[in-house]
Amino acid sequence: MKKRVFIVIIFSIISYNLSVYLLYIFESTSADGNILNLRDSYWYSIVTLTTVGYGDFYPVTFWGRTIGFLFILGSLGILGLLISELSLIISNYRQKKKEGYFGTTMEKHCVIIGWDDFSQMVAEQIINANKELAIITDDKEDIDRINSKFPQDHCFAYLSNLKSYSKFEKVNIDKAERVYLNFKDDSETLVYTINLKKAYPNATFVVALNNMELVSTFNYMGVNFVISKNEIASKLIASYVFEPNVALFAEDLLSTSEGEDELDIWEKEVPEDSLLIGQNYIDVFVDLKKKLNIILLGVCRDGVQYKNPDNLSIEYNDILVFIGGSSSYADLNEFLY
Repeated sequence: MKKRVFIVIIFSIISYNLSVYLLYIFESTSADGNILNLRDSYWYSIVTLTTVGYGDFYPVTFWGRTIGFLFILGSLGILGLLISELSLIISNYRQKKKEGYFGTTMEKHCVIIGWDDFSQMVAEQIINANKELAIITDDKEDIDRINSKFPQDHCFAYLSNLKSYSKFEKVNIDKAERVYLNFKDDSETLVYTINLKKAYPNATFVVALNNMELVSTFNYMGVNFVISKNEIASKLIASYVFEPNVALFAEDLLSTSEGEDELDIWEKEVPEDSLLIGQNYIDVFVDLKKKLNIILLGVCRDGVQYKNPDNLSIEYNDILVFIGGSSSYADLNEFLY
């Protein structure tokens, strides 16, 4: 194919220069001719082929006009070629942009690898929580569904082979807050996690499993959060059976709040210059309830959970876990400082 293209290009160049030279020969020998040298002949050919047509030079002989007519026909082909190439470039650019080819600058966002109905439900909760989200899928049809379902200023869809780990840099996976892996088969998830962990050792992974017997294996590999789809569903259903009102509260807390009246479970990291550092947990609990109507549930420190501790001082980098509304959460920054 390349050889054919090369031959066509060489043939076109030779034909063009030969035509220009013959035009010069025919016109320069005519008493009425105004194309008197090769420079004029080249100028006339370029002006004609580009459809500019200044009219400062023109052929007067029969053979000169014949060659000029060929240049006119050639100009139509060049114009059509330019328009089609320009349309193709624009179309390819739009397609590459839609498929995430140019990447994203998101940081502290969430990443979902693997797309299905379950991933969509997870994505809806993330978007409702006003978090930025990047989704990696290997199905073109998923790209259209994702872009039509979620706002593109908060959701970035990227089409890629799921085993092309190096290309995941386009979703800024190293700067993501969480990376959720979603595959139907636990064995596939295990193998995939091992390979992805090698490529991005500092990423924080969340894995949902069907078989919880593999939890220790994933924890050994350094996966931060391993959950069971079936276990969460069974616990919630059982709660509806014997504690339906508790289950209603639990469902409300698990789902992302969309209105100011709804409650949600939040977490917030204690900054370095926070006024809470050194204060007793109980004192912070009381202040949060009085000032912001927030209920402090516990503290996470170095991966260890302290659930409603009796005597614990707040430290830098502690994660506070609490229940509150979205309006209360917005005022929490002022409370921390």
